[in-house]
Amino acid sequence: MSRQTIVPELLELFRKFGYDGVTIARISEATGLGKASLYHHFPQGKEQMAREVLSFVDQAVNDYFVAPLRAAGSPKQRLTNMAKVVEEFYDCGNKSCLIEGLTLGDANELFQELIGASVESWLQALADLGVEAGLPKKIARERAENIVIAIQGALVVSRALGNRGPFRRIIRDIPSMLLGN
Repeated sequence: MSRQTIVPELLELFRKFGYDGVTIARISEATGLGKASLYHHFPQGKEQMAREVLSFVDQAVNDYFVAPLRAAGSPKQRLTNMAKVVEEFYDCGNKSCLIEGLTLGDANELFQELIGASVESWLQALADLGVEAGLPKKIARERAENIVIAIQGALVVSRALGNRGPFRRIIRDIPSMLLGN
């Protein structure tokens, strides 16, 4: 098994159990790799695994969330395209957010800078699109933050209620949340 196939499995483990809840035994069970094989791929252990997952997610944020916002098309169409990708990435609200699991407890100190940079690139792309659509910078930034807050909050609320409706509603409303129409 290669690192490229292990990292997506690690992503799902960190999403589901958070940093503190993921153990080497749990990783071994999920990947089918023994402890020695895991340390062969990740000599620095669980922290290195989490960092590689964050790098993987950062690339995904840029490829799937930011790129549609910077593509050709009207601002509304670009937001709609990004919203579809966000919905797919979170499996219509069935998958939890990695940010939640890697910012609790001691993990926050370890990963805050990486997570912050990834979220900032997404926020900036949303805000830039708002400015392009004619919003003042401050309003565009606030609305961008509100979108990301709403997405993350809807994931938590949907999971708590066992109802994906709140997440789907936020996804549907992303264009109007930024553009106001």
